Amino acid sequence: MGQNETSGWTECYPELHSALLEMAKAWHGQPHTWLLGGSCSLLLQGVQLSQAPRDIDVYADITAAKALHHHAPGRRMDEPVVDTTGPYASLLSHYQVGACSLELVGGFEIWARQSWYRTQIEQVLAPYAAEAKVHDYRLRLMPLAHELLFNLLRGREDRYVPISLVMRKDPEIHQPVMIELSRHNVWTPRFRSEVEELVGFAWLEEAGEDQ
Repeated sequence: MGQNETSGWTECYPELHSALLEMAKAWHGQPHTWLLGGSCSLLLQGVQLSQAPRDIDVYADITAAKALHHHAPGRRMDEPVVDTTGPYASLLSHYQVGACSLELVGGFEIWARQSWYRTQIEQVLAPYAAEAKVHDYRLRLMPLAHELLFNLLRGREDRYVPISLVMRKDPEIHQPVMIELSRHNVWTPRFRSEVEELVGFAWLEEAGEDQ
């Protein structure tokens, strides 16, 4: 995937820039895969946000999240714990990195609207991750396909609409990972239709069925 420089926006968010740099340094060279998600990832991928990022969200598979915890940047606020709040389930841990809060999310799942979605970082999402740089360090970003599905499932129109507008500009980039997410998760026909209306392309393999 393409690589973006962060200099165009970090001048406006110096504290966030500093925290991202500290995070990148801390996990640089670790063999465990992690992806930057949430508002930071959206901003770096050109998605229009209604407000500036307030925190940092990082996603990993459960085993990777447990290992990354031991090398995490900043100050540990807690130990990893399984959280099953509302429709969500994940292994969560929190850190204070300079002026910013960092949440490490392991094995994230959401059950909503009769659909079930789980993040498979290493196997499914990482091969499609876009990249950005903070100084000499690489940041790998959660694909916009994930951000679209997650925010549509939780009813965040302020997020999924601007995400879909960016995805529509380069369907050839986003459709392959959408198809992968279609294959590995459970979606209702109605939800599939809503997604296709938003992005403007089909995201179900011709012979595919709900898993």
